[in-house]
Amino acid sequence: MKSRSLLRYGLLAVLAALVLPSCGEEPDGPSATVAAPAVLMVNPANGSSDLEVPALTVTFVFDQNVKALSSDASKLTLRPSATVSGFYASGNSVAVSLDGLDYGTSYTLTVPRGVINGFRENQEPVEDLSYIFSTREKPEEEKDYERNPVSSLTDANAGPSARSLYASLLKVYGSKVLSGTMGGSSWDTGFSDFVAEQAACGKYPAVVGFDYLFMHYPPHIWSSTTPPDYSDITPVKEAWEKGSVIQVCWHMNMPKNEAAFPDHPENYAFYVSNFGGSVFSATAAVTEGTWQNRAFDYYIERLAGYLGALQDAGIPILFRPFHEAAGDYGWKNPWFWWGYEGAEPLVNLWKYLKDALEGTYGIHNLIWVYTVQTSTSGALASVSDIEPWYPGDDYVDIVGCDLYVGKNTTQSETFKRVNNFVKGRKMVALSENGNLLDFEKAFSEDAPWLWFMGWNSGSSGNWSLSSDSWNNTAADWKKAMTGSHTINRGELK
Repeated sequence: MKSRSLLRYGLLAVLAALVLPSCGEEPDGPSATVAAPAVLMVNPANGSSDLEVPALTVTFVFDQNVKALSSDASKLTLRPSATVSGFYASGNSVAVSLDGLDYGTSYTLTVPRGVINGFRENQEPVEDLSYIFSTREKPEEEKDYERNPVSSLTDANAGPSARSLYASLLKVYGSKVLSGTMGGSSWDTGFSDFVAEQAACGKYPAVVGFDYLFMHYPPHIWSSTTPPDYSDITPVKEAWEKGSVIQVCWHMNMPKNEAAFPDHPENYAFYVSNFGGSVFSATAAVTEGTWQNRAFDYYIERLAGYLGALQDAGIPILFRPFHEAAGDYGWKNPWFWWGYEGAEPLVNLWKYLKDALEGTYGIHNLIWVYTVQTSTSGALASVSDIEPWYPGDDYVDIVGCDLYVGKNTTQSETFKRVNNFVKGRKMVALSENGNLLDFEKAFSEDAPWLWFMGWNSGSSGNWSLSSDSWNNTAADWKKAMTGSHTINRGELK
């Protein structure tokens, strides 16, 4: 025990000798200078590349505690120009938050002498700090492409009416948006009439939408009210002659089984959820020798007859089949049968239909509009999500997307994603919408939708501007139809 006490005493004496000044020396006084804190490391490391945008936090770690005033953030410089959005010290580290960084750019951050200091009295300030880094290159899917749509239709034999309409759309693209509504429930203009009346601005929608929704009903069981007689083109003809552009989509009902084809429309469906058992196969639809192929060909022939009547009347059509095929890419739940089996079968369906209408039946009054799905688990889809579902530039004339989103938004990021996906080579339209967008603001954000198509709500004799999913008012429609960028019926030249 005694030896341990002596040892302890000896160690304390040594420590005291190290700490206390030797005889004749003065302790550090007011005039003594203490060295500045030294940087031990920086995170990310100085010279780092491929860093994310638009925001980054750079952390300087020192060999001792330091102090810095947040209000001194303005003294820092970042070249090329970007924003120092935060500057604060904690313990022995100082964090600098940067914002507004651009892709593929080399930056230099400078922290001037004296902005960072140590805690000890008479301590030298930290000298100028220079930090160099570079950001990652912009990925292909996020590159912004100039709008430069092709000047001709994909159908080399397109008729004069289709070519003329396409040329008129090219002329206004980027400067105007065509107002539009679904005509009614399928083959009428009741909803378009209602919108024009409610808007009370003396305008009528430029684009009127129709739908071959009930084409699976055999002609011999048609009644006077439902389903419509698609061979009677009167509603379409009147809308066209009054100055509206015609959009036609096709909610393509197909038989739930072979026994239902062709005379049992009550056993047809287009929603995957309504098939019950086996969903009508998109793969079999284009495979020779299958009953699905016989059914598909049967309805293509029917469709060609109806489109032929419109062609004979000189009416061009914005034709939009197989819309919303992918559903949501992330959830992988296409809601229509034509997307149920995936991207490749959908693309084959599209090509089969276009080749048949043009090559077999001589239908050349169509402008083919492909609906791009833009959602991945509810977020904006990437180009890599979209690409596999696209039939290709040789089979598509215009791309559209169907958006049921918040009221008075612009959806400019969605527009840009779709435009970038096609590298600016196709015009971009809002092929369906629930709530109306703020189109004036959209143009200011460089999102010049070619047209919009307000979906109908209610029913004949009881139409409504709102639904469970959107809430447009008469004032909203008036604003949309009287905006400085809006074209209405009869104004497209």
